Amino acid sequence: MKKVLYILFFLFINISLLFAQENKKRTYEISVISQPQKVELIEYENGKYVGNVITVITQGKWKTGWLIRTWRDIWNIEDEEIVDKNQIDKKVVKNLMNELKKNEIETIKKCSKDQECNKYGFLDGGEVSFKIESTQIEREYGFVEIYPLKENNKEKIELRIKAQNLITIVYKHINLEQKFSELFKRLPRGYYNWYQASGHSIVTIKNRKRKNKYVW
Repeated sequence: MKKVLYILFFLFINISLLFAQENKKRTYEISVISQPQKVELIEYENGKYVGNVITVITQGKWKTGWLIRTWRDIWNIEDEEIVDKNQIDKKVVKNLMNELKKNEIETIKKCSKDQECNKYGFLDGGEVSFKIESTQIEREYGFVEIYPLKENNKEKIELRIKAQNLITIVYKHINLEQKFSELFKRLPRGYYNWYQASGHSIVTIKNRKRKNKYVW
């Protein structure tokens, strides 16, 4: 009888730990403009942190001729989509999430709700998007043409400065360009393509598996 109770107790503890692990306390998803990437950051109820840089590209040489497009449509031929997850160190995830929260990622006003920001227009610009989910809040918002802060690109509108600060923090903790380059070291030779952030043009590269870079 005691043996059965010990087994039941052991199972209860393990199930409880598993249940706590699966309960997310908060999740941040941030997409970027420069590459087809998004950063996924998760804090669980048990205090564990998990993060990934997710890259979505398509394998295959992009065919633009109308005859080829028609043939592919008739036979329902699709290029292979690749979804790559590159894990982020848990300490980096924790520090990044805490810094983003301090800089108002959960409470920043949407551009559409700010008179000065909303009148700031762009032509076919790409958008940085933020998706926030927690036990207390759930929201999505985006800012057009926001890039990490450099010497000569500081935003002038207060709300856009806050948004630029958020994406700058992401780049400070994670070298997204390096992770994008590293992806092509793991992929076989061939053509790869993706839509630019604005969605109006396609980027195609030929991967030759050269060290430390990919060929445009």
